[in-house]
Amino acid sequence: MNPGRAPSVVSSVRSPISRLADPPRLLRARWPVAVAAGLTAAGVVLGRRSSTGGRRWRLGAGGALALTTALAVNRYVGYVPTRGAVGMYLASWSARLRRSTPPPGSVRTWRQAEDGSGRVLAAQVPVPRELRLPASITWVWTPPGYDDEPERRYPLLLMLHGTPGSSADWFAAAEVPRLLDELVSSGVIPPVVAVAPDLNGTGLSWLDTEGLDSTTGGAQIETFLWQVLLPWVQQRFRVSDDRRRRMLAGFSAGGFAALDQGLRHPELFATLLAFEPYGDPGLGGRLMLRTPQEWAEHDVSSYVGEVPLPPDLGVFVDIAGHTRGRTNGQVARSIAGALRARGAQVLVRNEPGHDHTWVMARHGLPHALAFAASRLPSDERRLAADPAPRPRRRSVRPAREPGPPPTSAPDPA
Repeated sequence: MNPGRAPSVVSSVRSPISRLADPPRLLRARWPVAVAAGLTAAGVVLGRRSSTGGRRWRLGAGGALALTTALAVNRYVGYVPTRGAVGMYLASWSARLRRSTPPPGSVRTWRQAEDGSGRVLAAQVPVPRELRLPASITWVWTPPGYDDEPERRYPLLLMLHGTPGSSADWFAAAEVPRLLDELVSSGVIPPVVAVAPDLNGTGLSWLDTEGLDSTTGGAQIETFLWQVLLPWVQQRFRVSDDRRRRMLAGFSAGGFAALDQGLRHPELFATLLAFEPYGDPGLGGRLMLRTPQEWAEHDVSSYVGEVPLPPDLGVFVDIAGHTRGRTNGQVARSIAGALRARGAQVLVRNEPGHDHTWVMARHGLPHALAFAASRLPSDERRLAADPAPRPRRRSVRPAREPGPPPTSAPDPA
């Protein structure tokens, strides 16, 4: 992979990694919607013609109509692409509602590692009470072979969800575990550790925190991310502390947070991946922050031309094709252009035929990760150059949960 400057804009030309986004899935197919629509029509007709039981047919038609609508909407937005996604969402929201909350600091296996695939873990990060965050699950993916190389440290991919949303969004809606399995095994990217925290908080804007520290009595999200979550991940998993081996990604409001937090903390990340990002904190920021001055300090569109930039900054911006002429897409392009003019390595990609949905983010993610991988230090990129043949998957006995990293293992230069 060539770590040099990427082109400024990538078109919609199909590539092998593009096809990873949408393998055949029941909940993504057209025929369940067609079947449900047919049942709705049949119920309506039979309800009108039946002299007996007409009410039952009409009720059945109403249920079929609701099912048709749900399937059609889900197929468009891609929020629940698989049956497995349902379980992840239920686990995330159960933790928030304190109906099924694992003890603080616990890490439990959600999906065991198989030959050629990584492990999915559900972690409960201990959070100080003064940060005013609700209980939540942080999702973690560790790559194949993680337990076999106890001295190795991995690049970190931190992923922020949008609003409304939860920590499960990237792993469920964007199918991060499946995509990482494929990208790592095929040699597109080297093995990484992916982490998706929950950004929901408390207070006036509990569902739209924008990754901020509230000054109106709400949650302290920025403090949580960098003073609690990141140190905990570094202590619990074998991830690099080298900013060149760290990537910060986000979609929608999470895309804004990735840009804002990444630009405000250049010492932490060298690569930012923003999918359909907003340019400012919006209404959520006005509820999180007490004064207009505080809000302006997080207005990426305004400060992007003067915020100090590290010389090796890389930014990937993914824009939905259906928003090409809309303000959101224009703002994202403007931010990308300003960063490019100041010397950052910037790649802007357009997703034609897609709107501001998780389907769009899922399509762009393989390209974003390929961009990020091209920017890793050369020793890391070599690990992806010659992928080993991927063996057929088989079930294995449950492995031990990953232990803390060795204290004496230095990070490779």
